[in-house]
Formats: sequence, structure tokens, C-alpha cells
Amino acid sequence: METKKILISGALVLGLGVLITAFSLYHLAHMGGSIQYPLFLYGTTLLALGVGGFVVYLFSDKLDDRRVEKLLAVLPTDERKVLRTLMERKEVEQKFLATLTQLSAVKTSRVIATLESRGIIQKRKHGYTNLITLKL
Repeated sequence: METKKILISGALVLGLGVLITAFSLYHLAHMGGSIQYPLFLYGTTLLALGVGGFVVYLFSDKLDDRRVEKLLAVLPTDERKVLRTLMERKEVEQKFLATLTQLSAVKTSRVIATLESRGIIQKRKHGYTNLITLKL
């Protein structure tokens, strides 16, 4: 899959270079040696930004099911329970998270602190409890 993405992005960048060269030569031949730089520059910039944005989209890391399962397999059981629950519900109040995962309130609090320090989840105040959301 990565090879296909590299080939597509390489072809897009090569195509962009050919297109800019062709436009440059066309303007040079038909404008008597002077290129209308502002219009040409804006058009080239927009085209390059479009191609660059598409290349970035191709290579953006997305979590697919296989990667998530590999991540969960490495984690301890308690952290795995919390993450699976958050993946299903997207956000959960901390007091209900203990019930859903069948962990004690203290254990849930410790797991949340560990996952928050790793940057996997986010904890914010929500009334008398905390709202836990998944960052991935």
C-alpha cells in the first residue's frame, strides 16, 4: 500500500512539474518573452497547494482496526478495558467508566492518569466528575 502511495504522489509531483513547465513555455512563446507573473504565480501556487494537500492526505496516518488491535495487545488488561470502552462510546464520565469496565474507582483513576500522561486520552472536569475522551 505504501508503494502505491509513493508512486501516486511521485506521479502527481512530476505531473505538476510538467504542467508548470508547459504553462511557462506557452506564456513565454505567446506573450513575446514576458510572462504575466502575478496571474501565473497565483495559479501555480494554488495548483501546487492542491497537489501538496492531496499528497499529505495520502500519507496521513489513520488508525485502522489492525493498528488499534496491535496497540491494545501491548497494553495491560486494565488499560485495554478502558480503551475498548472509550472506543465504543467516544466519551464517558469517569464514575460510569469504573462500572462499565468492572474496575474499582481507584484502579480506574490510576489507569486514566497513566493513559492521560501518555497522551492517549483527555480528562476534563464535568460537574462533580470528569469526562474522559479518546484522543486517537
